[in-house]
Amino acid sequence: RVNQESQGQVNQESKDEVSQAALKVGRQPPNYFVAIPVTNDQILDKVEDVQELIVTKEPELLRALIPVERLHLTIVVAHLRSSEEVEKAILALQHCKSKVDDLLQGNQLNMTFHGIGQFNNEVVYVKMIENEQQMLNKVAESVELCFREMGVNITGSKEFKPHLTFLKLSKAPALKRKGFRKICSDLYKEYEDCAFGTEAFMRIDLCSMHKKQQESGYYYCECSISVASSCGSKVSDTEL
Repeated sequence: RVNQESQGQVNQESKDEVSQAALKVGRQPPNYFVAIPVTNDQILDKVEDVQELIVTKEPELLRALIPVERLHLTIVVAHLRSSEEVEKAILALQHCKSKVDDLLQGNQLNMTFHGIGQFNNEVVYVKMIENEQQMLNKVAESVELCFREMGVNITGSKEFKPHLTFLKLSKAPALKRKGFRKICSDLYKEYEDCAFGTEAFMRIDLCSMHKKQQESGYYYCECSISVASSCGSKVSDTEL
């Protein structure tokens, strides 16, 4: 893939997942996050096409790309200081399963991605169509409530706005030092109104920002729950 990186760069990217806003909250930057993974090859391939186009036009942005193997929607972020707090977060996610299943009532929830947007000319992402966001917002609210009720520190979390980030300037600090402070929409204008594909909502993960990624390139998962009509709705834990 266009964005294969060394392990050192991978670790740096994980650290850059921490937002500046979160860093200001009690000086406890998040080190875990709850995510909905996106694994549909059609979506991943299309995002990679956009990334390749951007790098063709502006090669220096290569280091600002997010590997497509890590595409996800972030529900909440958490600061977990110990293995006990990680275990508490695992329990919170497990408790979420019945609540999420009750919301979905056995129906498959589709997430359709169309078009490209950006935040502050520094983050570029694929949009999720709005008419499918209502139920996903309820799922996110349910997860957030479970974590708060379990006393998990999710103070650094922002309002849930489903989007797939695939490029962010904060991932490549050297670019800003060189004066590269804005991502021009001309770099991806050919895909601004592009249909990327549909992902079936099947799983929620508790991921580490700093632990070594899986061989697939996706984040290290402490726990995953499967939801709705997905097969074999088991809860899987990775030993601490």
